[in-house]
Amino acid sequence: MMKHFYTLLLCCLCSFAGFAQEDDGPGGRVRERMTEYIEKRLGLSKSEAQQFSPIYLNYLNDLRKTTQDHKGDRLVLQQKVVELRLNYRNQFKNVVGDKRSNDVFSYERDFIEGVKQLRQDRMDNLRDDRRGRKN
Repeated sequence: MMKHFYTLLLCCLCSFAGFAQEDDGPGGRVRERMTEYIEKRLGLSKSEAQQFSPIYLNYLNDLRKTTQDHKGDRLVLQQKVVELRLNYRNQFKNVVGDKRSNDVFSYERDFIEGVKQLRQDRMDNLRDDRRGRKN
């Protein structure tokens, strides 16, 4: 009986570990959605998207690491982010061409602003709902 219990426990733990890794760290789903959004806005072909996606995800991971490493000094952080973007723009250029490699960062900013607006709208709706219940 105990043998079956331990086997079942092991299976459950393994399945939970698998689910935990699907997220790809903090903001994993958001990064995937941002990548899809940018690919769509750039009008990438399937082969371009397959080449672009891993480079862009590496860029996002490096951007997160750079932000964490230099969060104490804002000017150094800004400089490092510019250097990172210049480096990755050259990598994007090899896949999507010169014009679209510059557009990547504009579309990234558009996506972030859209997410911020969506979040603000949800907060406003939540606040309005709470006020409605109090009245």
